[in-house]
Amino acid sequence: MTNSLNSAKELISRSGSITIFLPESFELSLAEGDAFCAASALFYSLKKLGKKANLIIGKVPAEFRFLAESKLIISVKPGQKIVSEVSYEKSEKELKICLTSAGEEISPEDLVFASQKFLENKNEENPDLLVTVGAPSFESLGENFSKNPGLFYGTPVLNIDNSMENQNFGESNLLDVKTSSLSEMSFELINSLDEKLMDKTSATFLLAGVIWASENFRSPKAKPRTFEISSSLIEKGADHQKVIQNLYKTKSIGQIKLLGQVLEKMTFNPEKELYCSKLTEKDFKDSEAGSKDLAEVLKELKFNFGSHLLGNLLILWESHASPPIVKGIFHSSRQESGERILQNFEGVSKGKTTLFLIREKDIEKAYQRFIENF
Repeated sequence: MTNSLNSAKELISRSGSITIFLPESFELSLAEGDAFCAASALFYSLKKLGKKANLIIGKVPAEFRFLAESKLIISVKPGQKIVSEVSYEKSEKELKICLTSAGEEISPEDLVFASQKFLENKNEENPDLLVTVGAPSFESLGENFSKNPGLFYGTPVLNIDNSMENQNFGESNLLDVKTSSLSEMSFELINSLDEKLMDKTSATFLLAGVIWASENFRSPKAKPRTFEISSSLIEKGADHQKVIQNLYKTKSIGQIKLLGQVLEKMTFNPEKELYCSKLTEKDFKDSEAGSKDLAEVLKELKFNFGSHLLGNLLILWESHASPPIVKGIFHSSRQESGERILQNFEGVSKGKTTLFLIREKDIEKAYQRFIENF
């Protein structure tokens, strides 16, 4: 990895404007959170290095919003009105921001309001370098690539990934399938640029990524180097308590009830070696949970039973779209099983988990279609 690090450092050193891209979001993936944290830490470090850095993301993963920042910017249009003083009054019910003008009265028409999204700051000029984090191919970047392929083919690319599926598309490819997380790779890169770049913010992002990717160090992917890096990040100021409290906070009553519904309804198909739970609208109503809580349910099942014991797990539920459809989560210890699902149904895979839909109104008919194609 030493030669790859040197190549990556050379690309960064000769670039003044750098844009970082992540693959399209996939809400059930451990890799998504890891990639978000690795890219965010790199973003902050590049800014500290004096680069014009941008991180383009669709949305902050829900589990990591505790790390996110957002700003509302209020500006006065150019003209004769000069703001001489800014003050505020805060109460339990509201916050008043007071702008005092030395000349004419400021009216609402003189103000411009803008929301600055977390880490997203698009420049009009094309960057000198593109960095992809956790993207196995250009196509995995979704619309960021499909709507502007010329940018990616005409600009040097630093490709950072630990996936065996990576297509080595970068001018420099920082790849290591033996590294358990992208956050560990980001740590090594940032340290190689300048050991003084790592501050509390970057260290907290990376620690969150390492903990998330290693499932709080319970995953067999966690290696001795994983613990060494985590220790170093805590020494550099990473807020370990904040990360644990937010990533592994007590589950809601609804999530616990929904887990019970999934386990209660679980059946086993010996011919297909498939565990399956079929959830109705009533199941969600009784558990006071929603389909978004299934991500936490799946995570808990993997923690408690292990992917190798689960084998093939299918969860189907009714989605009242128009027209009605049945949605499914499929998790398998064999990645090729998920690929077979995508040959027959619309969906997306990340690692060993596949999120897909079946255009059937009846959940039993949807299950039969799945069995026929599995």
